[in-house]
Amino acid sequence: MNDRPSLFIVVTAAGSAQRAGELIDGALALGWATYVVGTPNLELVMPPATLLDRPGAHWIRDYGQAPLDTFPFGSMLIAPCTFNTFNKLALGLADNLATAMVADALGAGRPILIAPSMNPGLWNHPQTRESLGRLRGWGCTVIDPQVSASQVTMATTDTIMSVLRDHLQQITQ
Repeated sequence: MNDRPSLFIVVTAAGSAQRAGELIDGALALGWATYVVGTPNLELVMPPATLLDRPGAHWIRDYGQAPLDTFPFGSMLIAPCTFNTFNKLALGLADNLATAMVADALGAGRPILIAPSMNPGLWNHPQTRESLGRLRGWGCTVIDPQVSASQVTMATTDTIMSVLRDHLQQITQ
């Protein structure tokens, strides 16, 4: 890794993953050394190749790849975060590269920022409510989603960028 603060963006298979490129570009513009990892189902909602071509971003594909050999690594942004991944994180499940990285970072006390995106039934599910409390209790920042009667989608790009900007200022002071 380099001297800039590192941000690892985990992209899950929610429909709002289509906006992940905006988040990657925004993080780079703020000065983050930016690394991206997709969950195994990401390719079901978008071709990961559209994220691979982002100049300045580094795609993480496997456990042996740098900078994962340097622990602990930087801040984590899970955006969008599906029902499945959200609850895996709260239950300590690390069954793929993305969830293992977040579990490692959480155990090391690294900052975890989560932007949920799921349908209203899943957002209101008792497990999600429990996981929300647990993740916040562990010090994770859960960025409130946009909620309507028909959908619960990831916060706006501007909202997430504002959170990232504030977080960057906190860790570089």
